[in-house]
Amino acid sequence: MPGFARPGLLKKTQYFLLSEHRPCYNCSPHSGTKKAASLKKMKIPGLLTAACLCLQLVCFCAKQSAQPITDQSLQRYHTARKYYSEQRLDDSLNLLLENHRAAPEFSANSFLIGKIYYFNHDPVQAEHFWRHTLKFNPHHVDARKWLARLYLQQDRIEEAEDVLKPGLAISSEDPELLILMGKVKRRHQDLAAAIQLYLQSQAFSERLSEASIDLAEIYNSFGLADRAKVELERALELAGEQSSISPSLYAALEQLEANNPAEVPP
Repeated sequence: MPGFARPGLLKKTQYFLLSEHRPCYNCSPHSGTKKAASLKKMKIPGLLTAACLCLQLVCFCAKQSAQPITDQSLQRYHTARKYYSEQRLDDSLNLLLENHRAAPEFSANSFLIGKIYYFNHDPVQAEHFWRHTLKFNPHHVDARKWLARLYLQQDRIEEAEDVLKPGLAISSEDPELLILMGKVKRRHQDLAAAIQLYLQSQAFSERLSEASIDLAEIYNSFGLADRAKVELERALELAGEQSSISPSLYAALEQLEANNPAEVPP
């Protein structure tokens, strides 16, 4: 195979191994010749050649399977995304399929193809392209979510669980994965596990409320009390009444209203 062999390096390595002048720290000065002879009997040169060729073949295959996405493929993908956001699904699909033929390992591309087929009511093709996505990128969590939703809709509960488990191993706090696995456990009548998973997913809502809290502080600092109040109320909705931060949010809301009393119309 062209480009694999490096004869000079190989010959030097074989010479070093077989040379009777190779240093041997645990042997007598005259034992080099005996060791060289024994190495020749073991046919080390042939083994070395085979090992080098195998190693280079593995490297070649790895490079072939991990070709970089071309600029042309990326441009087509971004154009397809634009069409997708504009609800031009047929135009988007045509570009994505053209991309898929040129770069089948482009996981973002094949994932979006699956979504379009799903919205076009073609679950067989959607499943095919999401499974293809996971073949090339097992860490594509969104593909696992959509595939699990499809399986749940089709009452393929075991397959939904199988596709979700690796996703939770990758992202154990993802609220969508937790909810989907909760649905799986509920279908299995494992209500205790379902409740635990649903409660874990609710913790994410509390984290989301941090954005509204920060916005409320910013708006209040500029004297925009009405907008600050809206964000605090939104934070309360996200966090829930049972959240540990709810008392502080209620106190902040009361303080905001006290400092900015509503104007009484004349």
